[in-house]
Amino acid sequence: MHLGLTRKRVIFVLAAALLAWGGFAVGFVACLHLKSAATSQELDERLAQPGNAPEAVRAGVLASLQTFQDGYVRRDTKSLDGFMRSVFPVDGPVDGPGDGDFLVLGTEGGAEEWTRGYADVAGLVRADWQNWGDFRFDVSHSIVWSAGNVAWIATNGEVRFKDGARPLRLTAVLTQEDGRWVFRQVHFQWDDADPNEHDMLLPATYLRLGRMMMRRVGHRGGTVNP
Repeated sequence: MHLGLTRKRVIFVLAAALLAWGGFAVGFVACLHLKSAATSQELDERLAQPGNAPEAVRAGVLASLQTFQDGYVRRDTKSLDGFMRSVFPVDGPVDGPGDGDFLVLGTEGGAEEWTRGYADVAGLVRADWQNWGDFRFDVSHSIVWSAGNVAWIATNGEVRFKDGARPLRLTAVLTQEDGRWVFRQVHFQWDDADPNEHDMLLPATYLRLGRMMMRRVGHRGGTVNP
């Protein structure tokens, strides 16, 4: 009798733990997939003021930003060194003084998303080009401020994946060297918000979750082309 009660308790505890884990997993997935992005109007309002940079400075900074964007569009790892030298302060051997001191921060936490200097940043860029989604941002509508030979910028963008897109913001600091603007710091940051309690009361939330689960099940089964 005592053994039977113990066994029932063990089964009950295991079932409760499994239920709790399942709830956590569902909540975690929902948090990742139910994030909300700013509306087009809100994004336009953010970029309504172009910044205080003189026209010549703005043009030079945006030219460097366009070069940065072009590299992420082409994703040609064979031209990675040329890309690095065109947008970062690299003017000599990459293991020498020409390496420069610049920083790129990725979207996630962890030491691997904090990269500094040629080797680390080149490794991050290579990984982005090989494994990340299609990153696009609004070059022409970027905000550009400047003071002397230093400029700092902010712009909106998105990363397009097979099953959708996720908004991103990009901020950076540049300096002017030998007539060109080079990046000293770049920061990628996701630009969406976690779902709130009100979202969980809306039927549309559960419809979105249902569609997301169907896409994933169909994709694994080979029946849906996301």
